[in-house]
Amino acid sequence: MNPESVRELFLYDQWAFERVWDCITQLKDEQFITPVDYSRGSIRNQVVHMMSASHRWVLRMQMAPMPERLAFEDFPTETITKAKWDEIQRQTMDYVTSLNQAQLDETVRWELPDRGITAENRRWELLLHMANHGTDHRAQILAILNQHYGIQTVEQDMILYLTETH
Repeated sequence: MNPESVRELFLYDQWAFERVWDCITQLKDEQFITPVDYSRGSIRNQVVHMMSASHRWVLRMQMAPMPERLAFEDFPTETITKAKWDEIQRQTMDYVTSLNQAQLDETVRWELPDRGITAENRRWELLLHMANHGTDHRAQILAILNQHYGIQTVEQDMILYLTETH
């Protein structure tokens, strides 16, 4: 995978999340944090999980110290959550756009100690994982919004992004 393709993938990821966020904003803050019996729970928990995972994967790829996961309760409102989301997205895009081909092809050793996993992958493979992880959780958020709150949701297909932006 080349640097241009990685950047495009992460631009798509941001585009798709903004579409999903437009659906999220139809909730009241109480609904945003209300537990649901699906995946990570509330819409808030889904978004905080995505933020935390993205932030930690970028740090892993930078071989930086690993902070604790973000705490759900630190994000009691949509506004606070979205501000942190935007910050993490800027940091992620800064990182992604800084990478050259040699860095993308570099092998990164990583671990998930709570799962007992230690492995090595090329950096571009880890970035693909990050983007795929985002797609998975956006789909879960859309399902919760539609099934639990009756909100009309959006499509997040990459082909729609490509059609709108190219």
